[in-house]
Amino acid sequence: CIRDSLYTPLIESLTQLADHASPEIIDKIIKLFNELRNSFVQDKQSLTKIENQQVEAWSSLKADLETERETLQTKRADLERQIEGYQKIIQDADNNVKFHTVELGKAEENLANQDRLCTQLSEDYASRTEERKREMDIIHRVIESFEKKIKTMSEFVKGRVESSSL
Repeated sequence: CIRDSLYTPLIESLTQLADHASPEIIDKIIKLFNELRNSFVQDKQSLTKIENQQVEAWSSLKADLETERETLQTKRADLERQIEGYQKIIQDADNNVKFHTVELGKAEENLANQDRLCTQLSEDYASRTEERKREMDIIHRVIESFEKKIKTMSEFVKGRVESSSL
């Protein structure tokens, strides 16, 4: 299993070195390996710390984005309700415009009919007024004629009464 491992060449090299090297060189190599291991541990800790910070940052960003998404979904729903309300208002206004346009047409037609009737009645009134003036002139002349005849008759009767009393 060790032969299949990635560390097999390193272990074989160290074994050969231990067989041919002095204890001081081996101590230096061990010291260098310990420094290398400590450096790896520090790097791993540093990378773990950075990764944890990134995880926290991503978690925070994810939470912020989810909150923003919920807020935007709520706003979207509110805006959709408002749009539906405004569409209903616009539809009602359009229906009112159509209704009042028809009513305006009827009112304009009624006004035209009333204007024609008023013009006809004014003409009839003017014609009848003129006719009444002529009739009144005739009546005044008849009255004047009657007044003259009554005066003449009255004078005639008066003259007869005076002549019979004499």
